[in-house]
Amino acid sequence: MKKWCSLLLMTLLVVCFALPASAEKTDWEDKSYDFSRAQRVAVYDVALKDTAEFENDLIGQVLQEEYEKCAARPKYNMVRQRGLTAPPAGTVPENADLYVTAELLKWHDDSYIKPEYTTYEKKEFTRVKKHSDGSKSTEKYYVTVPVVHPPERIYTSTVRMRFDVYDARTGNRVMARDEVRLRDESHHGQRGIFGRISKSFFDDLGKKMRRK
Repeated sequence: MKKWCSLLLMTLLVVCFALPASAEKTDWEDKSYDFSRAQRVAVYDVALKDTAEFENDLIGQVLQEEYEKCAARPKYNMVRQRGLTAPPAGTVPENADLYVTAELLKWHDDSYIKPEYTTYEKKEFTRVKKHSDGSKSTEKYYVTVPVVHPPERIYTSTVRMRFDVYDARTGNRVMARDEVRLRDESHHGQRGIFGRISKSFFDDLGKKMRRK
């Protein structure tokens, strides 16, 4: 019994250690604001604040297009504000009930060394068994053996984004989100993470606007 408990504990530790991704999200919402009354959303370009690790000069354009595609998913009327990352000072967008600004705050590749660890696995063996009548047969049997996994370099991709939603009539902020996602075993995988963060945000905004 103790042997199996030790084996189960070791397996759980390995699984927990090998989690491929992590995320941290901070949300804020004006609880008094009635999102269901809004129908039109003005969407500005993403302010690209961290571009030092962009692989080429096309990444920014690709991200803006992916962001717009995510923003167009919910069932509201999108008013696209291309070429601007926010309304000019002292103004609010016309023909919109809400407007959204976003910032790309982190775009980073990194790596770490996953230390050596041991798992216990069942191995299959065969043996010849002699019978009393002189005949022989082959049978399988299993042995639990330790398997040592050497140190390994794990590459990671990280993206952090900030979203702010404002009432277009008053200019007051009514919703905000700051989210960072890190993915293990990923090298230059930020584009996929960027898309998932953007999609999650606009899907959640769309749900609030449909909420009665």
